Amino acid sequence: MTAFWGMDTAQLRSHAEHLRTASDEVEGLTARLGTTVQGAPWTGSDAEAFRARWMTLAASRLEELCAELLALGDGALHEADQQDIASSADGVPADPNVSADPVVPADPVFPAHPVVSADPGTSAIPPAEASETSGGYLREDSPWIPDWLEIPVEGAASGLAGSVSDGIGWSVTAGADLLGGGLDRLGVRTDGFAQFQRDAGHFGETLEDWATGERVPTIAEIAAAGLLTAGSAGAGVFEAVTGQDTPFLDDRPGGIVVSVTVDAGPAQSPQSLQELVIQNDALRLDNPGGPLEHGQIGVQEVRSLEGGEPTFIIQIPPTEGASVMDVPGAYGAQGNSRDWGSNLRLVSGQHPAAMDDVRAAVEAAGVPPGADVMIVGHSQGGIVANQLSADPTFNSASGQPGTYDVTHILSVGSPVQTVVPAQLSTQSVNVNHANTIGTGGAGGDLIPALDLGGAQVDGGTLRAPNRHEVSLPGYPVPSLHPITVLESNHDSMSPDGDAAGGYSGSVGRATAGDPTLSALQEDLTGRYLGDGTYIAQSQVVTVGRGAP
Repeated sequence: MTAFWGMDTAQLRSHAEHLRTASDEVEGLTARLGTTVQGAPWTGSDAEAFRARWMTLAASRLEELCAELLALGDGALHEADQQDIASSADGVPADPNVSADPVVPADPVFPAHPVVSADPGTSAIPPAEASETSGGYLREDSPWIPDWLEIPVEGAASGLAGSVSDGIGWSVTAGADLLGGGLDRLGVRTDGFAQFQRDAGHFGETLEDWATGERVPTIAEIAAAGLLTAGSAGAGVFEAVTGQDTPFLDDRPGGIVVSVTVDAGPAQSPQSLQELVIQNDALRLDNPGGPLEHGQIGVQEVRSLEGGEPTFIIQIPPTEGASVMDVPGAYGAQGNSRDWGSNLRLVSGQHPAAMDDVRAAVEAAGVPPGADVMIVGHSQGGIVANQLSADPTFNSASGQPGTYDVTHILSVGSPVQTVVPAQLSTQSVNVNHANTIGTGGAGGDLIPALDLGGAQVDGGTLRAPNRHEVSLPGYPVPSLHPITVLESNHDSMSPDGDAAGGYSGSVGRATAGDPTLSALQEDLTGRYLGDGTYIAQSQVVTVGRGAP
């Protein structure tokens, strides 16, 4: 079964009429609301300011929505007419049961980014369950409400929520700008407030997506965004009161390439999923838990003995440098972008410096746009990989500059159930050690569970058929101390460097027996690893964001 459906021109015309009806409904609602606002028995400067905001923020947006709905309806009618003409010209009647031009379906979770995909059936990995996902009220059809009523009501609710959100955002921005300007004139440091505005703005956009019915965020995403906003507010207050610049939660961009080390090869390609995990571990920088200036990203060019276009393996190591208790060292002070602060930014859905680093590294390594790419990540490296795969400006088969066709992701120990890939053809597999507590101690990895299993704020669960979670038995530790358990269960190898330990050992032992891992191995063999392939060139890109 493919991901493509045929065009049903009768249904398309019906949908076009619904769109035009919705436009009329919104227009009428706007007129009624406008009359109420203008005719309210309220005078004074506040009243005039409110009416001005209504005209600039709400009324104008609703008028634009009317025009957009009408244009969509007219466009749909035109497409239906063209399809009927094309079908008749080929001697085929316009039968709604006959597939004509392929239509790419929208992503059920992030409909603003259409899924442009090859046939997902070419993967050996069985589809994951995705039926519990909530997509936002604009994207879900209620069986109890007729479309002629549901579409205009939901459209009006979405537009009103957007207008209210814009008004709140405008008020917050204006207030912050006014406060900042006043503090500047008093000689008070206000850099931290600018960072707070950016984090608060992202938090507000996430809530707006939910309120307007565009999508339903996960609980982990909301929690991380809220923590960032609170932390940035604290940093702003600290800087204003003390006059000292703190790098705490510094959101400066990354992507500063320091060097590129090239091993021209040829060399033997990885032969198994376990070897991919081992190679990822080899890129970690050895340090005693102090700050690091830079990080490393690995890029391998894989070629087939039979010729053809090369494929590429991108390796992203985990969180590095300053320890979690080092404040602000682990939260913005070091040049290595993969710190603990970036974990928060990634889970919140932001695009932090750690993602900039990978983009810069791939470009510096000369990976051509549109090339087939697989990404391997451990812990934060896996979060970066999945966030990049969810970004259609990175993960796309279009061949546009800066885009790559991400076919597979293998991550271990990563909380990644907050996003799904932008392409249906991208297969994302994350491996976690299941958490268990018994009479003899505890086992498992707490880190992957920080995504709360993809739980959404409305009770749904963010899932997709190409987003796979593999739980393997953890390493039992004769202790209930979380750090002791974590050391044995979260690292990619054992503390003494033994590949039989950590995620490397678990993946190696489970590949043959686990249906998802064995199918992933089958997908990759002959394309990225195994017999018939070799590494034509291996590069290590040293990259970071520089000092704060």
